[in-house]
Amino acid sequence: QARETLLGSHDDADAAADALARGLGAIVSEFPETEAAAEAAATTQRSVVLGAPNVVRGGSHNGNVSAADMARRKLCCALASDYHYPSLRFAALALAEDIGLTRAWGLISSGPARILGLSDRGALEIGMRGDFVVLDPDSQRVMATFAKGRPSYLTGAVAERFL
Repeated sequence: QARETLLGSHDDADAAADALARGLGAIVSEFPETEAAAEAAATTQRSVVLGAPNVVRGGSHNGNVSAADMARRKLCCALASDYHYPSLRFAALALAEDIGLTRAWGLISSGPARILGLSDRGALEIGMRGDFVVLDPDSQRVMATFAKGRPSYLTGAVAERFL
């Protein structure tokens, strides 16, 4: 903590594992395996991070707790790309129907930023960095990304307007 390093636990199997991690100073619970572990972490103010591929696949590939169910129950603070980075946007868009786009997108933007203490990002507001993505409304493909308000990737019609 002296170096402002976050400590997290990984794959907590139950409330007892969560209590052990909490006792060691872990403030993040990454990929709790069960509903009980996720509930224990959430009720003790630990940030629960689950996998975006879990949402996209419709469940865990190894039988662990459903990230979508935990998001619906407000037990998930953030989604991680895990082994498939494109899953972030697909997971947020899949969850949007159930929990609303603002809350769903927050799981891949403001939630992770808050956990990491990055107070200058995670939302598109005056005074913030201005990192954002532009999606094609029909295909959901990434058409542009902006970092610090400047284009960092452009394609298709968006590129034509800027170039």
